[in-house]
Amino acid sequence: MNQFKRLFGRKGILLAVALTALLAAGCRGGQKEPAKASEAETSAPAETDTTAETETGSQELPNPMTEVKDVLAFEAIGVHMVLPEGAEDASFFIINQEVADAQFTLDGVAYTYRASDTAEDFAGIFERFKDETITQNYDYGDTSLEVLIKTTDSGGRLASWAWGSTKYTLYTAAQVEDDTITDLTMKLVELSQYEK
Repeated sequence: MNQFKRLFGRKGILLAVALTALLAAGCRGGQKEPAKASEAETSAPAETDTTAETETGSQELPNPMTEVKDVLAFEAIGVHMVLPEGAEDASFFIINQEVADAQFTLDGVAYTYRASDTAEDFAGIFERFKDETITQNYDYGDTSLEVLIKTTDSGGRLASWAWGSTKYTLYTAAQVEDDTITDLTMKLVELSQYEK
């Protein structure tokens, strides 16, 4: 009987060690196996999903800028915009169906001219501005408006004004003289006065 207890005791210890080893191997093996299965399972649906994404475009991020033919297309979003005389290399976009964007070159300087009847902050300038601001007043009949021209830390210029509910901005990254940006801005203010 003592031998039986010793043999059963040794077998019990061996059995416990074997079960522990199997459980540990089984846990690790169980983790690897589902990972392989899930990779195999996801590869086929991913191809199907990619096709669906391409066909429907539902999963792709849409481009917020839609190129349009000219400034007349901006009337569809309630914006009246006219480029200055002598503007070259002009391109026109509508951003998120609410911001008119005209890019042009004048006297070798590139400008971005934007307007919106609904958006609040659409200039797209992510720089700090210097403290000094040029302020101009424009009077037309009974209407008077204020034009602000700011300078970025890198020397770019941002002008802003509003006619009625439509807000306008003019930006250049170039370091232009005060007179240059002021004269161009005031021309654009006059050209945009027929808005509202």
